[in-house]
Order: sequence, then structure tokens, then C-alpha cells
Amino acid sequence: MDVPTDECPDLAHSRSWNSPDVRILYFYSSHQFDTGSPKALIGMIDALDRHRHTPLFLASSESDGALLRELEARDVEILRGNVTEASYRRPGRSLRAVLRSASLLRRARVDVLHVNEFGWNLDIVLAAPLAGVPVILHVHNPLDVDAQNLDRFAASKVVFVSEAHFRATGHRARIARKAAVLHNPVNIAEIESGRGIRPSLGLAPSDVVVASVCQLTPNKAIDVLLAVAREMIPRRPELRFIIAGRAGLGHEAYADEMIRAAEDPTLAGRVLFLGSRNDIPDILASSDIFFLPSRYETFGLVVAEAMAASLPVVTTRVGGIPEIIRSDREGIVLDVDDVPGFAAAIDSLAVSPSRRIALGRAGRQSLEGRFDRDTYARALEALYSSL
Repeated sequence: MDVPTDECPDLAHSRSWNSPDVRILYFYSSHQFDTGSPKALIGMIDALDRHRHTPLFLASSESDGALLRELEARDVEILRGNVTEASYRRPGRSLRAVLRSASLLRRARVDVLHVNEFGWNLDIVLAAPLAGVPVILHVHNPLDVDAQNLDRFAASKVVFVSEAHFRATGHRARIARKAAVLHNPVNIAEIESGRGIRPSLGLAPSDVVVASVCQLTPNKAIDVLLAVAREMIPRRPELRFIIAGRAGLGHEAYADEMIRAAEDPTLAGRVLFLGSRNDIPDILASSDIFFLPSRYETFGLVVAEAMAASLPVVTTRVGGIPEIIRSDREGIVLDVDDVPGFAAAIDSLAVSPSRRIALGRAGRQSLEGRFDRDTYARALEALYSSL
């Protein structure tokens, strides 16, 4: 969006995209850091050319959280200000909030607003056109573009994490001309730096460890994982299943049910729920097979991370996963809820270390030129330059 500065004095701060200091204000309403969306945000900031781009982050006035600590560790300036949802029921209050946000954007000399969600009539998004600031809405979760959501009008670009994610979006025609796909980045170097920590997890060198990293929700199909474990452990006692991740918001009862189910005599001591972890590279380095039986994924970042760790992957043919694993040379992809198929695939890998190594190596090599940091940085630069 190009607006001549001599026609709008408030935009006198604006700079060309060739300037060495393009100021990008990021916003995300959640400040937790143990799901894919905030990790993708950090990956995006890590990929920036800091000689050309200055990242800022807008946080609510009293908030704290692991995401803010990650940002501060990267010398990202934190701005404070409450973002609200505009409502036609309170037009005066909403207008004041939009004008206040427009003033914040001008004072902070923001050149682009990058929102790590689609949002719902967010005042900061509605304020951006008033301040002459282009807006990116970066979608990570399932979306239906509601006719009453004004954010779609303010957006310059709406970014999806996979082609499948865009195709699955309800009423996507409303934003199709603004849509772009940017696969999430994989920090391959960080994943490859993981070190084995089997002793601290109670795992023996002889165990064949099947790992999963996910929130405990029905969508991640923990029930299917337990069904596969229940079928396999009696005939493969060397198998150990480990699940790293917390209960999904609103799915605490489901998570409790799954943890209790793992206390069944067949599974007790062979299925370990590790809770939320900040050492995922070490978890992957301690594993032999990665298994994610998801019923839906917009992208599937942990699948790509497991491949970066050179693990053979068994997963499902859903969402963006087929864009990550393109053939059976790169991983094993099956239909949702296929317990016999999952068991057979894991069994074939459990008995053949050489096949595990070959499949893991091919998966790792397939990431180069697609999900590595340099490739992502070029795609991100192209996205910003397109504005």
C-alpha cells in the first residue's frame, strides 16, 4: 500500500522497502510458547535480516508469558497496549480504541503490522489503514471467513501455512485475492543439536522409543496412539511410547482420560506422558520413531521437526502433512484412525534399524530447499517486499 507522504503528513515517517530499517510490529493475543503458532512466530523473527528489519511486539499491558521471554532474549522491543475487539454495539468505545491504536502505530513508526492470527475485528488491525500501515493476517488454525469480520477488509495479505489449509478455509473467496501460502520454518540446526537424555526419562538403551509431540486433544488422536500401543506392546515388549505435550485448552478431561488409560496393566510403564517440555530436540534425539496420528493439521510442524532429527515418521494423510511428506521415501503416511496400518508400519520399523536410518535420512534431506531457514527467509522477504 503506497501513500504519498506529501499528501498525508502523518505518514512522513514512512520509508521505502529498500530502507535499512523496516519496522515490523508483530501481534499475537496468546503469550504461551508450547504450541506451533508461537514457535512459528519466533521462527519468523529469527529468519529476519536484522540489518534491514526491526521487529517489535505488541503485548497487553499487564501480560507476561514464555513467548515474551523468548522475544526479549532476541532483543525484540516490547510495546505495551491493550488490543480489543471493535463492536457495533459500542461504536463510540470502538472508534476511540481504533484511533488510539492508529496513534500507537504512528508513534512507533510502524511500517507493517504482522498479526499471528486472523482475529475478530481487532482495533489494531482496523487502525492500520488509517495510519497507512499494510497488514498481514497470518492464519495457523482452521478458519471460516465470517462476513461480519472486518479484519478481512483491512488485511493486505492473508497468509496460510499450507495449500491444504487455504483450501479448507470456509468462505475463502472473500479473501482469495489476498491469500498467500508460507510454510512454517524448521530450525534444523536447533533440532539437530539435540542430545540423548534416555536415562533421565527412564529409558533403556535397548528400548525402541516411539515419540509423539503434541497437545493432548482428540484432534491429535491420543486415543489412537494408545490403541496402537495396546496392540503392539504384548508382542514387542521392547517398545516404549513417549508423549510430550500439555492438555489442550478445553480438553483437560480428555487428557486426564488418556493419562488414566495409560495406567492399564498392558500399558503401564510402557507409555509415558512427559507433559509440556522445553527440550524437544533432546526428546527427538532420544527416540527411534516418530508417530503422530492426527485427525487434522493445518501444517504439521512437529512432523517436519522430527524429519529434521532424522527420525522415520509415521503419520496421517491430513491437512498440510502431504506437502511435507511427498512420497513413501520420505515417511509413512496413512489414513486417519487406521490402527492396524499404524501398528504394521511401526512394527516394520521396530525390527529394522537399517530401514529406520534410511527413511530418517531421506526425510531429513527432503527438507533442504523447502523448510530450511535460508529458504524461509527468502520467502518471508518476498512477502514483505510484495507489500
